[in-house]
Amino acid sequence: MAVCRAPTGSFNLFLNGLDGIIKTLYKVDLKLIICGDINIDYNTDSDEKRQLDAVLLTYNLSAIVHFPTRSKDYSNAAIDNLFIDTYKFINYTASPINNGLSDNDAQLFLIND
Repeated sequence: MAVCRAPTGSFNLFLNGLDGIIKTLYKVDLKLIICGDINIDYNTDSDEKRQLDAVLLTYNLSAIVHFPTRSKDYSNAAIDNLFIDTYKFINYTASPINNGLSDNDAQLFLIND
């Protein structure tokens, strides 16, 4: 599932909408991968990060991108992320790819199955 949260949009609307969509799709045996530009920096601690993590943990989903995905004006942030159930996806790697097309880098997610 791909998501994008506008940085100026309502965080609560995003969080409730995301929870509702996951709740509709979720089944115990589903191997769900959520990816996208969520505009929450996973390199810093924040209330938004804690709230998103709390909702995603109810579905056993955890962030796996902990490297910078956006560089601008001498700052680096991890605002693009992948969320997976690390019990269902055991052997995987996530790495950055500088695509040269924007200030957000791509992420390469490999599942070794």
